Amino acid sequence: MIYAIKNSWETNEKLILRYKKMFFQSRMTNKIRTERYAVKSPSKKKIREQAIVREHYRMLNTKVYF
Repeated sequence: MIYAIKNSWETNEKLILRYKKMFFQSRMTNKIRTERYAVKSPSKKKIREQAIVREHYRMLNTKVYF
């Protein structure tokens, strides 16, 4: 849990900005987004197909063109 306590010299806007900064730096948004929907794990066939595509694009990137 993330919380920010207001300092005596701090305005409400500064407090909100400081809280938002702490929230986004904690990477909570990534966790919330990934857990938002239930997603099945990919099958072995799907994983292999993705690996083949990655390998193909890596091969294209490593070619030297003259």
